[in-house]
Amino acid sequence: MTSRMSRLMTVACVAAATFVTGHAQAATCTDTINTSSALLSNGFAFNSANTRNQVSSINSSNVASLTLAYTHVAEGTIEKKGAPAVTQQTVYFSEGRDIVAANRVNGCEYWRYSGLDKTTPFIGGNAIRSSSVYFLPATLLKPAMVYGGDFYGNFYGVNAKTGALVWKDFVGTDTGRHFITGSPQAYNGTLFIPVATKEVITTVVDLLTACCFSHGMLQAVDPYTGQVKWTYHTSADAKYNANTGTRGPNGMSLWGTPLIDAANGSIIIGTGQNLSLPATTNSDSIIALNINTGAVKWVYQSTAGDAWNAACQAPSGLDSHCSRPEGGDFDFGAPPILATLPNGTKAIIAGAKNGGVYSLNPKTGTLNWSRRIGTGGSLGGIHWGMAVDTKNVYAAVTDIWVNKIQRLSIADLLDLQAAIGDNMGPVPNAKPGLYALDLSTGNLVWEKHLTHDYQGTQYATLFSAALSVTNDVLLAGSLNGEVKAFRTSNGEELWSYNTVVGVVDVNGVAGTGGTIDSVGAVPAGKDLFVNSGYGSFGGRNPWQAGEGNALFVFRLP
Repeated sequence: MTSRMSRLMTVACVAAATFVTGHAQAATCTDTINTSSALLSNGFAFNSANTRNQVSSINSSNVASLTLAYTHVAEGTIEKKGAPAVTQQTVYFSEGRDIVAANRVNGCEYWRYSGLDKTTPFIGGNAIRSSSVYFLPATLLKPAMVYGGDFYGNFYGVNAKTGALVWKDFVGTDTGRHFITGSPQAYNGTLFIPVATKEVITTVVDLLTACCFSHGMLQAVDPYTGQVKWTYHTSADAKYNANTGTRGPNGMSLWGTPLIDAANGSIIIGTGQNLSLPATTNSDSIIALNINTGAVKWVYQSTAGDAWNAACQAPSGLDSHCSRPEGGDFDFGAPPILATLPNGTKAIIAGAKNGGVYSLNPKTGTLNWSRRIGTGGSLGGIHWGMAVDTKNVYAAVTDIWVNKIQRLSIADLLDLQAAIGDNMGPVPNAKPGLYALDLSTGNLVWEKHLTHDYQGTQYATLFSAALSVTNDVLLAGSLNGEVKAFRTSNGEELWSYNTVVGVVDVNGVAGTGGTIDSVGAVPAGKDLFVNSGYGSFGGRNPWQAGEGNALFVFRLP
């Protein structure tokens, strides 16, 4: 074991030393940013209710006329992450470890702020990892701000007009394990930042200690200083148990965007699974916290006893940290939604990676209804996010498993593919597709199951990225790189574009599209923003297009 670990470290250090990123000279804008310009889109889930429903000029009668306006390439990267914040004038987005402010119409750049330049052996180079760049409008006394979090747990508050750093801080408690995937939310003078742990994967190579140390948390901070107001920890600190040979409790990452329920004075979060036993009663759960103090108000748990980490997918000799019996990895990664039902009442709608959709009472957390539309898998079930309108909730089911060890930067160098086998495949009894459910009852309104060609064979088209709705159009981006528009009433396909193409962006930089995951499609005014390229879980295969680094901006005539 020792010699294998030594080999891992040696090869990984070589990889870290040769990791290089950069960007070409960008076309500089000649005007200045007006931070009072109308806000068209903000945050991963578009609003404090997380509805993924956005007002725009796009509807079923004109969506087919969308054409490509321009692209923006994240040079030197293999992924395009983060929902943009969009005003009438400016689009704020992430590229690698940079936050960029560009003109919405033509893509010229106003400024570019670079986050911490850091690389570690098993994780690789730093990047702005948060699922959105978040915009906070100016007040009488405070400037407009934009925010983003990175792969090493640092969070950045940047002046939206100038690109100058206002504050930066590590927002976790474990500098080796905490990082930020979810998008922040702002409410009433407080910024809420979800924190996750990458130990779900890195424990595979942490073989000299018992699994696992870390857990998720929600940090409530001052948006202009970063000073912490309160912290909700998903568990107490882990302690070693000599009987089981593990540490716990742990896990329960906050992967998704918090939900603001102002009427009930609550902030609602979804938690991940435990990493090892003992399992807790608030893993794989929707939790309501007092928005002013972080005190727990209620907990709804969808899957009990779920303890899982990536060691369960490791070859013999690297799998000692897998808890037995192995859990399903069935967390709530999709943001919970505060929906208004047709009768005017409210409900929290949540989708889990077990394939279930749940409607909860916002005051008590009691179950209104649930419907299992998928079987569930490590990429869902329901993965990144659902959307709602006044009648329906729209959910995408992938029902596929993926070997998450690929996320380690050493995987390709050590040819772990040969040891772990296939990196992705459908789960037994998979039910991938797009589903529309009645908001009030959970009854099925329509379902759609698409296929695509890969090397002469038809495979299920998988939608893992968050869905979005604008007017009477449902927008969905697929793992195989297509973005599609459907009529919300019946699922009729209205428009499609394959982003798996080479592009030359507004700065003359060459790039390519790939897998569409995470953010999905973002409608804003007459535009549609689509990140294309997601290399976290391997390259091209029958289901996914793999690496890419392009932001596609489509526009109505």
